[in-house]
Amino acid sequence: MYLKTPAKQTFKGISKGKPAQNKRKKLEKVFDTDGSAPSHGRRTRTNEKKITNKLPVFTPWKIVLASLLIGICGIYYINHVFNTQQSLLEVNQLQIEHNRALRQYHEKRLVYDRMTGPKEIYQKARQQGFINAGPADLIINVESDSK
Repeated sequence: MYLKTPAKQTFKGISKGKPAQNKRKKLEKVFDTDGSAPSHGRRTRTNEKKITNKLPVFTPWKIVLASLLIGICGIYYINHVFNTQQSLLEVNQLQIEHNRALRQYHEKRLVYDRMTGPKEIYQKARQQGFINAGPADLIINVESDSK
């Protein structure tokens, strides 16, 4: 099977497929009559910019109000930062106290477990004269004294 790619399109000529520069129409017509012809029904160019009486966008009271609002928001933000730092210090202090109490609890629990562990119980039983019976798999037959 043979595949053939299409031929590349090339535009020939000076203008490369576009209209020639000299054939483009200028749509803008300017009537400059130097005041000799009447301007009835025609638009005339005015090079003067019209001055309008607009109020400025930033009036002094708007600037004062905006700066006052920004100041109030800044004070609230700074107050929030200080409160957050104070809360963080309190949380850190409580965490230190909690860790200290937890460490004391684990120390006391270790001492208690050593006191009540099997090793201590077996030592105290041997000191009082008890004998280790070994595994508890033996069958015990109870003889009654009444015969």
